[in-house]
Amino acid sequence: MPRLGSKKSRHGCVQCKARRVKCDENRPCGACVRYRVECSLLSTSVANRAHTVSQTPSAGSPHASTPGTPNGPFVSPGRSAAEFVKHHQAAVHYYDSILTPPEVTSGEWMQDLELMHHYTAHAHMTMPGLEIAKQIWGFAVPQEGFKHPHLMHSILSFSANHLAYINMSRASYYHVLASTHQSAALTGLNRALADLGPANCHALFASASLTIMNAFADARTYSTEVLIEIFQLLRGMSFVLNTAVPWIENGPFAAIIRPSNGDQLNKPSALLSSFLVEVQAASYPSPTESAESQASRIKAAEQLRQALQYSIDTSGHPTLRAAMTWPTTLETDFLELLKEGSDPKVRELMKLYCRLLEFASSEWWFISGWRGISSRV
Repeated sequence: MPRLGSKKSRHGCVQCKARRVKCDENRPCGACVRYRVECSLLSTSVANRAHTVSQTPSAGSPHASTPGTPNGPFVSPGRSAAEFVKHHQAAVHYYDSILTPPEVTSGEWMQDLELMHHYTAHAHMTMPGLEIAKQIWGFAVPQEGFKHPHLMHSILSFSANHLAYINMSRASYYHVLASTHQSAALTGLNRALADLGPANCHALFASASLTIMNAFADARTYSTEVLIEIFQLLRGMSFVLNTAVPWIENGPFAAIIRPSNGDQLNKPSALLSSFLVEVQAASYPSPTESAESQASRIKAAEQLRQALQYSIDTSGHPTLRAAMTWPTTLETDFLELLKEGSDPKVRELMKLYCRLLEFASSEWWFISGWRGISSRV
């Protein structure tokens, strides 16, 4: 299975390194332009300003000796009240300097608490699925996240993306948090996938699912090139699901992947039924195509038809299910044709998928940014 994410940049800006995301190394870099923050690559003196701060008192400090020794901050019984106050204040300063970790004063943990509160109170209710599935996302998934940091990062990224969606005035701020946690989640996912098994399959499934939604929600640009990159992530999720589905079906997240029964399904709209006919027509051969390209395109078109029909039959959210399913079925040769973008029939099929994605975007906030993508194919 291909590694999730992308290659590292070696000379990126300070902001991208702090957020652990890939920097394009432009001056200013694309990420800093997008989030409207100052890029360190515009300054030539950043390296000179870097310094390290020791938390250990220096040898000449009045508190350098061990507490409880005659020269330490503790007070001996014979001292006056003024001396007691003075040395008490010194003791407080001493323990603050050696016991307060840097992350406690940085405010980052407060940001994460805000994101976790929003997720458990609101964001998890926007997940696909029936009420029982939403409850699993809101309670069981965070509990699993305490044991698997990559899942916790995926949760916090999803929450930050939702806050960016509903709070436009602070969207840039929340997008930075989402990008930071998404990068950390991908790093942890890549590491954990090497040991996929019954013990971690549930966390990997949930983390991969959230990572996909985060990728749709916070794409750097809404283009076909980025969409094809998301396809690669979807294929990675498919690897996790196909390998672990027997374990997941018997585990705490079973209701998330369980197909809906007939009583829970809505009759497909006339628009969706008409669209299904268009997808079926896309599998017809064309005399202008090469034999190799035509075979690959016809197979991909049939896979799109099957994904949509299966989603209509088994899911209460068929457009979203089909949009997430089709990319996982694509073979490498068709993905290469998509990247080349020179075959008009392949572009027509991609446009059909993008229209399906636009149908889903009217219902799901994390795909809302992709409205209008079919006109750019």
